[in-house]
Amino acid sequence: MELFNEPLNKLIIDNIKIIVQDKIPESRTLDYKRELPPQTDAGNKELLKDISAFANTVGGYLIYGIEEKEGVPTEILGVEVNNFDGLKQRFENLLRTGVDPVIRGVDYCAININDLKKIVILKIPRSIARPHVVKIKEHFRFYGRNPSGVHQLEIEDLRRAFLESESLAAKIQNFRADRLSAISTNETFVPLYNGAKIVLHIIPDSSFELAKKYDFGDSWTMDFPPISSSGWNRRITFDGIMIYWDNQQNGLIYDYTHVFYNGILEAIDTYCLTKSKTIPASDFERIIIDAVNKYLKFFKKYQIDFPAWICLSLIGVKGYTMLENAFVYTGEIHPIDRDELFIPPIRIESYDLSAERILKSAFDSVWNACGYKQSSNYDEKGNWKPK
Repeated sequence: MELFNEPLNKLIIDNIKIIVQDKIPESRTLDYKRELPPQTDAGNKELLKDISAFANTVGGYLIYGIEEKEGVPTEILGVEVNNFDGLKQRFENLLRTGVDPVIRGVDYCAININDLKKIVILKIPRSIARPHVVKIKEHFRFYGRNPSGVHQLEIEDLRRAFLESESLAAKIQNFRADRLSAISTNETFVPLYNGAKIVLHIIPDSSFELAKKYDFGDSWTMDFPPISSSGWNRRITFDGIMIYWDNQQNGLIYDYTHVFYNGILEAIDTYCLTKSKTIPASDFERIIIDAVNKYLKFFKKYQIDFPAWICLSLIGVKGYTMLENAFVYTGEIHPIDRDELFIPPIRIESYDLSAERILKSAFDSVWNACGYKQSSNYDEKGNWKPK
């Protein structure tokens, strides 16, 4: 689905000129529009029809302000946009009220041509919640895209879309279960220390598409360090690329991060949970927050398709307690009653999110397992304020 080598927020007018000069034609993943859709029922319907068609198929780009002839771009015209934030808000409101289920993760960009006109680009991801229906007043239709453009989905198309959506959710769940089972039995890429482990997976929806494989080049060596360290060693594996921290005396690994060629990231840490069956509340949350923020930058750098799921798991933690404050007794201690904690997955729609807020519900679940209502490191507004 990638049309540009840069993130949307880094694009300049030269990127658009290349599209026109190279005569890159419309396709299943690309559509040119001369003008923005008017604020009428017909215009709103057309907008939702175009966006939902991409989301129901394989995702793609809507580019406003380009003249085309028979699908081939011929001229950069631009569109008048006085308030780009207002335009985004209008589109987002329509996606909330005019499509069911809501389409999430649409990215927006405006490139200045001159003081009056811009090129407006929408990047629509393939949706895990597909198929989406456009419902405006009496209009109730499902749409998809093929190389010729937008078309209404037929019964067989809808049946396939529903099955694919269910299949993707099952694939994500099964991948996580398979990896956790392997980790629990020490079937990992490198030999890890025994004991309790923090396991973090970031699983993009797109990672299960056939033939999906990213080229990370040679500059990745410090891009995704392990959870508790900067990582001193790196290697290529059959399945992807890895950074790890080892004990050079015995060859065992404290922690590693492995990125599969299909974009899935797996990070395992054995170092944080080594002390007397306690979870050091602030340090535990801090290292995971720092790691996820770095991983999101890695995903953005290599333009790995989002949305994605963050899955936090703890293995070997039966009998562990939460060390909220090493110097203050906080009440009755409740050890974790099971060996494995599989925290519910968290949906993320964009690279540009704060890990502190993304992870709050996951941290709350860990605290719940230790007998607390929620993490004590967040204030009443949901801001992370470690004690």
